[in-house]
Amino acid sequence: MKDFEFYNPVKVIFGAGKFAALGTESAKYGKKVLLVKQTGPLEKLGIYAKATSYLKSAGMEVFEMGGVTANPKVSSVREGIAICKSKKIDVVVAVGGGSGIDCAKAIGVGAMYDDDIWDFFLGKKVAEKSLPVGVVSTLAATGAEMSLHCVITNEELKQKYASHFAVNFPKFAIIDPALHLSVPRFLTAAGMCDTITHSAENYFAGDPLNPMTDRIAEGVVHTVIESEKVLDEPDNLELRSNLAWAATISINGLTDCGRGAFEYGAHIIEHNIAAHHDVTHGAGLSVVHPAWLAYICERNPTRFAHFAERVFGPKKGSKSDLALGLEGIAMLKAKYKAWGLPVTMAELGIKDESSYEAIAASILVDPDSFIKDKKIVFDVLARCK
Repeated sequence: MKDFEFYNPVKVIFGAGKFAALGTESAKYGKKVLLVKQTGPLEKLGIYAKATSYLKSAGMEVFEMGGVTANPKVSSVREGIAICKSKKIDVVVAVGGGSGIDCAKAIGVGAMYDDDIWDFFLGKKVAEKSLPVGVVSTLAATGAEMSLHCVITNEELKQKYASHFAVNFPKFAIIDPALHLSVPRFLTAAGMCDTITHSAENYFAGDPLNPMTDRIAEGVVHTVIESEKVLDEPDNLELRSNLAWAATISINGLTDCGRGAFEYGAHIIEHNIAAHHDVTHGAGLSVVHPAWLAYICERNPTRFAHFAERVFGPKKGSKSDLALGLEGIAMLKAKYKAWGLPVTMAELGIKDESSYEAIAASILVDPDSFIKDKKIVFDVLARCK
């Protein structure tokens, strides 16, 4: 195990009905609040009306910003920053999935600076301050509610990049599984894939002598697979709760402790695919993740054999590490397919390779990317057929 530092200051309020705590928690940080709203069903379901009611009941003046889409756009972030500066906002609140939460994080940072917010994603600027941000998670997927990661898409430059500043941590995160009951099957499955990918990315990159962190990561994957009945039982609150907590744990820093590396190859590739094709994040990962794992399995099969035995159960017997590792990856890919997720680029809606060169070029200059050879990108994408 490598030396490490772990820091996560997010106050988590977990449980059915905890949404009602939004006003009380938000009011601790001021009187003027910007409510960040995503496009989709939350408005029709009355979720945003409830949020506004809770905030106003706590004596807060509420300003709203809607229109945040999946793969949140830097244009929305800039709009939110302008509102914060003109209205002298005290606290930013996001109610939604990772898209709304990440948008709120970026707004919180941008509101404190005169620099263009995209400079922080290009690595030109370092954020040391932010408006307080509070979040309510309505989807078990990105784990943005308890992480310092923030992913935003620049729609003009066709870049989808991440920042990882300590000031990105929300002040509080309300995780109310009752709000997850209305999430449709496809998005639930996409979130399950995202959760697994978070735990099964860095697992293969860092120090393998790390049993405690391994077991946390493996436990997340086991929990997701054991909760797959939720796809047929969407109203099962217990299963929704399990998935919500698994998604949070998978990317709050614990599954990276002691690894000595931060290599999220499938995410880097998927981010840049999404920048060009605007695909659902979890669906993009269900295509790219098995392909990326197969690529690195061929270079480090022992670690994959270990993972296959611990998570999926096949015994090595006379099999080589490579054969066992690839068997485990095939079982994971089969899960994604059984859940109704795409596992090829064509199923994702990308039926030709005309954008591959641009995708590879974006990856090579992505500030997060450790992939510096476009041949690697083309190798992985070729496995996505």
